[in-house]
Amino acid sequence: MALFRYEALNEKGRKANGIIDAESLLEAKQKLIRRQILVTKVEAAPKSQSGCRLKKSEILMLTRELARLLDAGLPLFEALSVLEEKYRNANAHELLLDLCDKIRAGQPFSKALESHPACFDILYCSMIANAERGGHLTQALQELARLIERQQHVRKAITGALLYPSLLGGFCLIVLSVLLFFVIPSLFDLFEGRTLHPFTCFVFACSRFALKAKWLLVLLFILLLAMVLWSLFSAKGQEFARKAVLKMPFISDLLAKAALSRFFRATATLIDGGLPALFALEQANATLRHPMLENSMKEAFVSLSQGETLQNALLNRAYIPPLVPRMLGIALEGGKLSSVMHQIASIYEDDLEKTISRITSMIQPILLLVLGGMVGFVLLSVLLPLTDVGSFST
Repeated sequence: MALFRYEALNEKGRKANGIIDAESLLEAKQKLIRRQILVTKVEAAPKSQSGCRLKKSEILMLTRELARLLDAGLPLFEALSVLEEKYRNANAHELLLDLCDKIRAGQPFSKALESHPACFDILYCSMIANAERGGHLTQALQELARLIERQQHVRKAITGALLYPSLLGGFCLIVLSVLLFFVIPSLFDLFEGRTLHPFTCFVFACSRFALKAKWLLVLLFILLLAMVLWSLFSAKGQEFARKAVLKMPFISDLLAKAALSRFFRATATLIDGGLPALFALEQANATLRHPMLENSMKEAFVSLSQGETLQNALLNRAYIPPLVPRMLGIALEGGKLSSVMHQIASIYEDDLEKTISRITSMIQPILLLVLGGMVGFVLLSVLLPLTDVGSFST
């Protein structure tokens, strides 16, 4: 089974593109004819185009649905075929076609997933490979779905905490720009030749400076916007933004808590799947995405390879709180390492949510006070000269 990319005309006469799987080019054309599609071009899909990039939410949905189909008793290939038909017009269609093709050719599911590293990370593939050896693929997919869902929940909490202050800050900037560039200049003639209050003089001076340097300010705004877009949509920009954010003391601590919760949740999940603790720790290290923590973990792995216990290996490491090695030491004595790691992950997830909620509740009134104070200051500077009614008489 191979993949073929086609171009066709839809009912409205517009061009449409798609991908279909078939044994040969002739069979692909016959399939398209049976679908009553007016095809203009059919060709084999290049191998470099057989992969795709999906959002975490899409991967979560596919993982859940595949687990449900397998739990219902469908074989893996049939379950993937059902999903391929369901998502025929979605982003995941090309990925599902390629997975079906590889499974039919006899590849293990984990190897098929490894050919799409942009969608499935090392942890995902390792859990599937371990599940294939142990014969519990459905349970592994269900656990992966829960793991991705928790990660999405933490990510949404962080994004939500940053989104509202950003929107409110942008609104403050818009209000300030309207005041400086439009409202205040319209009052210049009204107060021409009068002795003004220092508040009014300051506001008028800021407005005149903004008008004189408006093109410079516009250029700075465009550069700032371009830098934000670069940091959001470019791989190098995202790496630069990540490094810059990690240098901020308070933000770095928040991201470290999020990384620790991901790491211990992933490690516990791998241990539950049957992996040895040391191998699970090494595999879960890819979920950290925090350079300083990754360095600390690598140093800890070196100590572990030299015979140190897990508790002592993690003791006094940067960004690893003392609570972690203490709890792991108790877990090793009681033989409940996986359970304690789940508890550590839950502790830091709860702590992160509480911290984010506290920050959001503090930032919102502060920004509102800044906005109100800014508008109030401008209004006061305008109203003060108007209170001197005698100065308007000739």
